Amino acid sequence: MLINKLGYKNTEFRKKIKLRIWFSAALIVLGALTVSAVYYFGLFGKDFTSGFYFGLGFGLMGAGIATILKNLRYLKNADRFKAAETADQDERNRYITSRTWSVSAFIMLVLIYIAIIITGIYNVVVFSTLLVVLGAFFLVLLIVKTTLKKIY
Repeated sequence: MLINKLGYKNTEFRKKIKLRIWFSAALIVLGALTVSAVYYFGLFGKDFTSGFYFGLGFGLMGAGIATILKNLRYLKNADRFKAAETADQDERNRYITSRTWSVSAFIMLVLIYIAIIITGIYNVVVFSTLLVVLGAFFLVLLIVKTTLKKIY
């Protein structure tokens, strides 16, 4: 979906699969860097921090490996490739994905707003952090909308 939105609409599906493999390889590298950060910054042995970074890093590496294997299976099996291509180009699937992102973003916006109201009473640091997150959300929303208006 994202690849289609970035202007790759007219490329053949095989190239799109190869691009997904490269993105997945980048996830593996990011995961390895995250795990390496535990050792580099001396976080090893600190319960929450090292566990969080290990979990995040190994999760990214696992997701990257799984996605690469899935996409390689598409390239090796013609039937799976055709089914994946059909699913990728299906308008209903694209609509559902688009609506999922829209509704999820709206729900997160409401939840952040509620969290801001509640944390403003109890903790100024969390309140300020959530305000920055909300501002960043609106900034990203503005940039994406402006960019998509120029593309479409």
